[in-house]
Amino acid sequence: MAQSSSSAMVSSSTESRVQSKLNPFAKDWNPKKERRSEEERSLFFTFSRGYPLGRSQIRRFFSNKYGNCVEKIALRSKGTKDTPQFGQVVFKKSTLPLVILNGKDEVKFVIDKRSFWCKKYQDRNTRHGNGGQN
Repeated sequence: MAQSSSSAMVSSSTESRVQSKLNPFAKDWNPKKERRSEEERSLFFTFSRGYPLGRSQIRRFFSNKYGNCVEKIALRSKGTKDTPQFGQVVFKKSTLPLVILNGKDEVKFVIDKRSFWCKKYQDRNTRHGNGGQN
């Protein structure tokens, strides 16, 4: 019986010496500093004309559905109008826009009886294909 237990010890100590495939010279990675860009973590949204939502309503909607996931929300309007017409929601994780869109180009939600349309955010320069040239 003593022989079988010692051979088991040898076997388990051999298994624990498996070589790592990680690069020991790789630089440290910090997920708080080295994140995806805001564009990659964002959705563009619009409201039904004349029925905007506030930041708190939008944040509460996504938080109720996906947890504490919103980093920031920007509301925008065209021209000099004070009433927001569209905006951008930036999430903490880059996977969330993909989860929310679920393979679709655009999704519609109803928040407080108001339509809220979301699609993948694209920077204005990227969207127009001018590579940042104005």
